[in-house]
Order: sequence, then C-alpha cells, then structure tokens
Amino acid sequence: MRLIILSFLMVISAGSVSAQQQFTLDEAIKAALEHNHSVQVSDIDANIAENSVSRGNAGQLPNLAITGGLSAAYSDLEITPGSFFRNLLDPQNSGQQEGNRSISYDGVTTTQFNSQIGSQMVIYDGLKGRLRYKILETGSDLADLQYRTQLENTILNITGQFIQVATLQRAIEVKEVSLEQSNDRYLTIETRRKYGQVNEQQQLQALADLKSDSTEFRNLKLQYENAYRDLHTEIGWSRRDIIPVADEFEESKLPGYEDFQSLLMKNNSVLNIMEKRLKQAELNERATKAGFLPTLTASAGYGYSYMSATEGQFEVQEQLGFSGGITLRIPIFSGGRNRIQSQNAMNEIRKEELRREESAMQMQTRFENSWQQYLHLQEQLVTERSNLSVYERNYDRAKSAFDRGEITGVELRSAQLSLENARLRVAETGFQLKQSETLLLYLSGGLLVNF
Repeated sequence: MRLIILSFLMVISAGSVSAQQQFTLDEAIKAALEHNHSVQVSDIDANIAENSVSRGNAGQLPNLAITGGLSAAYSDLEITPGSFFRNLLDPQNSGQQEGNRSISYDGVTTTQFNSQIGSQMVIYDGLKGRLRYKILETGSDLADLQYRTQLENTILNITGQFIQVATLQRAIEVKEVSLEQSNDRYLTIETRRKYGQVNEQQQLQALADLKSDSTEFRNLKLQYENAYRDLHTEIGWSRRDIIPVADEFEESKLPGYEDFQSLLMKNNSVLNIMEKRLKQAELNERATKAGFLPTLTASAGYGYSYMSATEGQFEVQEQLGFSGGITLRIPIFSGGRNRIQSQNAMNEIRKEELRREESAMQMQTRFENSWQQYLHLQEQLVTERSNLSVYERNYDRAKSAFDRGEITGVELRSAQLSLENARLRVAETGFQLKQSETLLLYLSGGLLVNF
C-alpha cells in the first residue's frame, strides 16, 4: 500500500509546474507572425501582386523587340509572266493569250533571312489599358487585405491554442492540489482503520478516489503535451520544448457597443475584401464594354531582309530600311462573344454584391453573439469567483470536521470535488473571457493594433 502512495506522489512531483521563465501569449503571437507558414505565403502573394502593378504590365507602354528569322525551302517552281513582262519581252505578241508561256523549274532552293528592331504601341483601345492598370492596383490592395486577414486569423488561432494550453495547465495545477488532498485523506483513513475507527469500505473508497485522481492527472498531462505540440505547429516551430505558459491575462479596455459596430463596418478585413472584389468586378465589366470600341495601334521598325533563289524572277533580293504604320481595328461581329462577356461581367457584379451583403450580415450576427457572450462571461466570472470563496470555506470546514471525525471521507470528498470544480470554472471562465475579447477585436479589425 505504501508503494502505491509513493508512486502517486512521484507522479505529482513529475507533473508539478516549476517556477521558471514563462511563455507569454504576446511571445507566441510575435513568433507566429514571423514563422507561421500561411503568413509567409500570404506575404509572398502580396509582394507578387505589388510587383505586378506597372503601366507596362497593363499594356500602356510601347514594347521594343529585336526579331529575326532564317528559313530555307526546296520546291518546284512554275512562273507565268504577267502582261507587263510579256509587253517588255515580246511587244508584238503581247496581246496573244497563250497558255504555254509559263516557265517551270524543278528543285528550286530558296533561302530567306530577316532581322528587325521594332516597336509597337497601342494609341487607343477604349481605355482598356487604363482599366487593366486599375485592376492591377485593386488586386494589390486586395492581396494586402488578404495578408492582413491572414495575420488576424493567425493571431486568433494562436490565442485559441494558447488558451487551450493555459486551461490544461491550470487544470493540472488544480488536479495536483486535489490529488494531494486525496492522498492526505487516504493516509488519515488508513491510520483510523488501524484503530478500528473506520470500516474497510471507507478505506477502499478513499483508495479508489486517489486512483481516480491519479488517472485524471495523467490524462490531463497527456492532453497538455498534445496541445503544446499543436501550439508549436500553429506557430510554425519545429521545436518541442515545453515550458510553463503565463495563464494570467489582463482584461482589455474595449470600446462600447456603438463604437464596436462602427469599427466593424469600417475596419473589418473580410468586409473590406468584399468591397475590393466588388470594385474589381466593376472594373472588369467596364473593360469588357471597351471590347466594343475600335483599337488603334502604331508600329515602327528598322530592319534588313535577304532572299536568294537558285531559279525564278530574282536570284537575290535585299532590303534595308525603316518601316512603320498604323492599324485600325473596328469590331463588327465576334459571334456574340463580346455581348456574352459583358453580360457575365454584370452578373459577376451582382454576385459580389450579394456576397458582400451576406458577409456583412454574418459579421453583424457574429459580432452581436460575441458581444452578448462577452457581457455574459463578465458577469459569470464575478459569480464564479464569489462561488469559489464559498466552496473554499465549505471545504475548510469539512476538512476540520473530518479531522475531528465528525464526517466521513465521502462527505469530505464531495466538498473536495465541489472546490475543484469551482476553481476550474473560475479559470475556464477567465480564459473564455480573454478569447471573447480577442474575437471582438478580430471582428472590429483591432487585433493588429493591440498586438
């Protein structure tokens, strides 16, 4: 029997939280904002979107390129002189329509080479280039908002994981005290059993309570270690060291209900993302309508071309010089593609409007539920703290009565469990209150200001 009690005490010693440096919530959040993989990916996406915002990428700047080509051909050639050559070579018989005046060559080799440096620029395209640039700007703003949203979600997730670890750590501390109480009660009952003051049933019940507390303690330790590993994974760490977390949180100074609502509609990242997506849809619709307008393109270049043939009208032909021109394209019929694209773009606008309305309703409902939950937890925490003081006094009286032999171990066990549950409710309510505060700050867009 002594060996069993000794093993229980060794479990207590191994599971106790030593007084060492604590890991705080702020440290966890700062580490996550630096190491979290989703945050890093979102940051890269934001940089890509920012780099894409340029006049050249939008097609508003002229392009300059050097082009060149070399080709060779081997084929049969048949030439029929036209009227100009017939008059030149045989003026007397030029009017005769003879079908046998063609000249045939077999196995003609032709070589062509050309190179040019040229530029092309869109003069007018229905302002599609300008609209494309605005779409790129909006896309960059949208990527920044998505990056901010990822930061906020990471803070929210880290807070939830951290509070879970803190809750289990506090539960271990409470269970450790309860385990010591069960051990003391068992030792007292065992001593009384020797003198015949209690029966064997009471001794067995005390031993069962001690074993039950030990099992619960071990389970809490396992849950605590698993939750800590999950916290490290959410941060983005490969490290697995476990140190005590700071489980005391100061209550944040939050604005009132009306101020929160105003901040929600102004700063909430999800709603701002919906606004940017709606703006993008409107710009896409305007760009689609520009497809009905004519396009004017100018081009210029300086180049060299060379062609040689073993037979034919010219054996060698070379050109060197400038070239330029203007191309006007007026869309007349495209098989209905422009009309369909325009209709789809208008439908996209309506779809984004509906999504924005839906998100606003969801955020408003979530805020109201979180606000009421926050007020409820504030009141509940006051009540639980008051109840804890009652249960502490009740346990102290029961312990004194048990020491005097006025009550049984079962009655003391009941007071012990009531005190244990009261301590856990105070801790859990305080942690839930902190999580509720974090959620309200998340909905109002204030997390990155407060952390």
